[in-house]
Order: sequence, then structure tokens, then C-alpha cells
Amino acid sequence: MSRFALEGVHILDFAWVGVGPITTKYFADNGAEVIRVESAARPDVLRIGPPWKDAMPGINRSQFFASFNTSKKGITLDLSKPKARELAKRLVPWADIIVESFTPKAMRNWGLDYENLRELRPDLIMLSTCMQGQTGPNALYPGFGQLMAALSGFYYISGYGPGSCAPPYGAYTDFIAPRFSAFALLAALDYRRRTGKGQ
Repeated sequence: MSRFALEGVHILDFAWVGVGPITTKYFADNGAEVIRVESAARPDVLRIGPPWKDAMPGINRSQFFASFNTSKKGITLDLSKPKARELAKRLVPWADIIVESFTPKAMRNWGLDYENLRELRPDLIMLSTCMQGQTGPNALYPGFGQLMAALSGFYYISGYGPGSCAPPYGAYTDFIAPRFSAFALLAALDYRRRTGKGQ
């Protein structure tokens, strides 16, 4: 009998900042083995976000980064380099799930998009938490949760008047979306258990 609900689930986590890391944290905290792949050339921007340990800025002192990545293992790779991409691909057959948060062209340019990765693991489950989806006129539009909350009109309807400089705290979408993402991944795992198919 497993000690944790998600013991035996393996996740390769390419995501950064909020939605993806929080989603995979839920899994890691519940027994899944999560390997976080972070860029060696461009570390996660959340690493420099306050509050910092002892109120001193530093790349390994951010409370947000630490909180969003508990229970995970980590590796740094510069995915702009072919050898780094080959190392990442060697982990794909191990992974049940891959999570990423780039605009669609980034993973495609690296050969790490779903179409390429499912050749290495046909029943792979992949979650992309990019801001505006994989297709459509705005798919390549980069951004973070504050921008998505503004584009969707959330800040407009939240009750603050014209000229106000205090929208709701933080990247609101980053705190809401992981709940949907986690349930989507659980449903995909159940679907694969019943059908043998990834998605």
C-alpha cells in the first residue's frame, strides 16, 4: 500500500514562476517524484522576488520560489544547447507527465513539444500553462499572471476606481489556475489508466 496518494507518478517540470510550479508542487507534496528543469542561463525570475530570507535579496533567498518548489528535485540545463536538450530527452521515458509554461514556439524550437516527446513516450501526458494557449491569434503572446488578469478584465471588475494603483494582490490567475491544472492532470492520469493513452 502506498504511503502517499500520488506515489509512483513521475513528473518532469519545465515550468517557471507560478501556475506550473504550484501545480507540480501539489503532486510532489502528495508523493509524486518531480524533477524541476531550470535554465542555467536564465534562472526562474521568481528567484529574485521578495520576500527574501532575512530581508536580503539573492538568487536562493526568495520565499515564493522556495514555497512553490517544495518536495522537488532539480537540475539546471541551458536548453539553448543541443547537449542539454538531449539530456532532457533522456528523462522523458521516465516521466508520466511533463509540465511547461513557455509560449508554444519555445518548446517546439527545442524539439521538446508534445509531438516530439510522445515519440519517446507514446502515453505521455503533457500540460502547457502558457498564457494564451497553444493555438490562436495570441498564442505567442508572452506574459505572467498580472497581465492575464488585466487582459481578461479581472482588474477592471474588481472594484477599484479609475487611477487606482492597487489591484488585487499578486498574480491572481497564478493562485487560481493550479487547482484546475491539477485536476486536469489527475483526470488525464485516470484516462491513461483506463485506456493506455496519453494526451
